[in-house]
Order: sequence, then C-alpha cells, then structure tokens
Amino acid sequence: MINILTDSTADLSPNLLKQHRIETIPMVIQLDGQTYKDGSEINPEMLFEEVRRTGRYPTTSAPSPGDFVRFFDRKGPSIYLGVSSKLSTTFRNAQLAAKEMGYQALDLIDSLSFSTGYGQVALKAAEWRDAGMGFYELGQRIRELITRTRGIFILDTLDYLYHGGRCSSIEKFFASVLKIYPFLNVRQDGTLGILQKVRGSRFKAVNALLNHFKEQLTTINISRIIITHLNCEDEANYLLEQIKAVGRPIEILTAQVGCVLATHSGPKPLGIAYTID
Repeated sequence: MINILTDSTADLSPNLLKQHRIETIPMVIQLDGQTYKDGSEINPEMLFEEVRRTGRYPTTSAPSPGDFVRFFDRKGPSIYLGVSSKLSTTFRNAQLAAKEMGYQALDLIDSLSFSTGYGQVALKAAEWRDAGMGFYELGQRIRELITRTRGIFILDTLDYLYHGGRCSSIEKFFASVLKIYPFLNVRQDGTLGILQKVRGSRFKAVNALLNHFKEQLTTINISRIIITHLNCEDEANYLLEQIKAVGRPIEILTAQVGCVLATHSGPKPLGIAYTID
C-alpha cells in the first residue's frame, strides 16, 4: 500500500485520518519556554489560556530532519504532502531527511497551502490510492490538483499575526480602532493575500466570506468543501446551511483548527477550503 503522509497543520480530524489511512507528523508549539507536540500534548484552548494568563504568545517550529527520517522510515512507497514552503521550513526539513535516506519511492510534494487547504488534497490522494492508482500517477495527479485548490478565511484579531511578525503595528492599530476583520486567501504561489478588509461587525465579515464563495459557485464547479473553524460552531453551521440552500450537489465537511494555525490566527478563525473541479 502507498503511504499517504502529511503534517498536523493539515487540520484533519483523527476520524478522517483513520478512515482514509493518512498519517501525520506533529508540528512543534513553543509556549512560555516549553515545547509541545501539536495535537497530542497541547490544544488551542490550552494555548489561548496561557496567552491570557501570561501575555506571552506562542510560536511554532517544524519537525527536525531527524524527526522526518523516523517518520519516513516505513514499508512501501510513500507520498508526503507538506505545508507550503513559503510559510514554513517544514518542507525543507522533509527534503533534507529524504536526501539523507536516499529512498527512491518517497515523493515529497509542496502543497503551496496550509490547514484544510491541503488537508483536502490529502483526502483526495487517499481516495485515489484506495481506488488503485499507482505511485507515479498519484504524484502527478496530486500536483495537478494543487493548482485547483483554494482557501479563504477571516480572522477575529490581528494580535497573533502581529506577535508572530506577520503584520505591522500600524495595521494592528487601525484594525483594532476601526474594527476591521481581515478576509484572507491562500495565493497559488503558496503565500497569503488580503481579499478584503471588512469594516463593521463580525457577522458582516462572515457574510463577506459566504458571498465570496457563492460568487465562485456562479462560474466554477465545486463538489467538496471543508468549513474550517475554531470556537465558532454557530457561524460554521450558518455557512453550511447557506451553502446547502444554494442547491448545488456539494459534499460539505467540517474541521477544527489545530494549534499551528491557532498560533497565528488567534481565536475564532473561520474559513472555507475547496477545489475547482
């Protein structure tokens, strides 16, 4: 069997991972002088509570090349789908490990995305594998699929991006004073972009996200989406019901944001990952 491998930033639930036989390597969260493995030793609520208690913000780091050597050491051919190399050193460390191991049947693929933006690709890869697709064709199909994946999301605050060095103090100040909600997307080159700066209420920002997605549905075919969120179940259900009401035959999955994205997004991120058919 071909091993489908990814990392914990893909934000796939334990049930989905088990159902599709996908294995992940945990990212590392650094908080108040301690290190934790994402998913098994820390969760987003623990992370936010520590920020509230101490005022110190978390950081993330990639698994080491040595961690990847151990992760890749398995029977059968393997395909590893990693978080965007433009946003993390994770893929570079995977490459270093692969070079050291010298395996022929180990294909490393840069997702050029993050969270369920590439979690959805890992799911499709597992489905193709289970349908009997071979190793080399599978790698080609995954790379082609990546060009058609999209991810859009809103944040509730810029505090975490600011402390992570990903936005300026001026941007943070004006977003706070003017109550601006950043509406972001994953660009096709693997970087993040700003689609809109939504001024007003959180509900207005949620509807901006919804309306943008519904506009996409007028020009492209989409058969599966993943609504991804953290601590905003009501808003995720609102998106789900509104998208269902469009009347298109779309499979809708939901996923919870893990610690890596939470470290940069802060509380209550909400997004939609989808693939153009």
